[in-house]
Amino acid sequence: MAVILIVDPDPSNRSLLELLAVRLGHTTIGPQDWVRGEEPDLVVLEPESRPGVRLVRGIRRRFPNLPILCVSIDGPTPETRTLNPIGHLMKPFRRSELELAIEGALDAAPGRLTA
Repeated sequence: MAVILIVDPDPSNRSLLELLAVRLGHTTIGPQDWVRGEEPDLVVLEPESRPGVRLVRGIRRRFPNLPILCVSIDGPTPETRTLNPIGHLMKPFRRSELELAIEGALDAAPGRLTA
């Protein structure tokens, strides 16, 4: 089980991402939880959110190896690439694609033990 920080400005998209992560057995947190000190194992980011990108830049400085999975309707951009994401999932996507992307990102995370 992992803690996944969901950074998406759209409440319906955020709720869907949270629901799918919880169904996979993970715990989700939002940016407010991060600010209060909870540490994620993975960040799922909608890179079209400027405040979200700024937040994730700060997280990246503190945790340079934390995996970031971008989930967006647009493809990777030069700005997105500077975050060094572990993957980029294009919307709309199938639930199975998100599940594989999350599990792949977590499996590739440095120092994570896989069962």
